[in-house]
Amino acid sequence: MAQYETTEEGLQVIAGYAYNGPVRDGFEVVDLPAADAAVCGIHLGSMDHIAESWQAIHAEIFARGLVHAGPCRELYVRAISENQSDWVTELQQPVRRS
Repeated sequence: MAQYETTEEGLQVIAGYAYNGPVRDGFEVVDLPAADAAVCGIHLGSMDHIAESWQAIHAEIFARGLVHAGPCRELYVRAISENQSDWVTELQQPVRRS
């Protein structure tokens, strides 16, 4: 899972992994807040073309008269092969009515 947010300093990226052990030195535990509503989509294949999938999400947000309500998220459902041809990524953008 990754969360992306634009800040005054630039782009803040939080990357997470499923882990059941104690907090380890050099890492921080972050709980992502629940979103009341989100526009979601699935990106299939290489990350080279994920911007096109995000553009489709943002076009849908605009078409529905919604606005962003928090940082966007990517859930890496399947990310095994090196060539990324079989990758499955869920795109999530929290939204609210404008």
